[in-house]
Amino acid sequence: MKQLFFLFLIFTASASGQIASTESATPIPTERTYRTTEVDFKPQLKDGMYTLSLFISQNFNFPPAIKNKKITIFSSFIIEPDGSMTNIKAFYVSLKDYIDSNVQKITTEDEKINELDQIETMKAETVRVLTLFKKIWSPAIKDGKTVRCLYNYPIGFNIE
Repeated sequence: MKQLFFLFLIFTASASGQIASTESATPIPTERTYRTTEVDFKPQLKDGMYTLSLFISQNFNFPPAIKNKKITIFSSFIIEPDGSMTNIKAFYVSLKDYIDSNVQKITTEDEKINELDQIETMKAETVRVLTLFKKIWSPAIKDGKTVRCLYNYPIGFNIE
């Protein structure tokens, strides 16, 4: 009988622990997130997309070792129905030589590691700068209603 009572206590404690953990979890939005190809009207900035480009160019801090590179940083974020940006991510960085050189480069392991560190730094900087951008967007419209929309935004730089 004591064993049965002890098992009941353990089961009750673990069940109440599970209930508590689901109650304190952050609510997940149940609203669907559309891609820009699925909506009737894509999200837009009221002042024009050049305001985002200008803001990024004025606020982006490059790692000091970046020279002679053509850089494209691929980012994404969600434009909410209220026009705010959420879920900002930088998911890929493309680095190419800006001015081609006929000299063959020999890259050491340290140089490769340094370049990978710089790429990660640029991803984090992209997220930082986009998070600072507080202009309100005109949200996407689907079937006459404003909806959440995933927006992919490539950012390009040429560093001489």
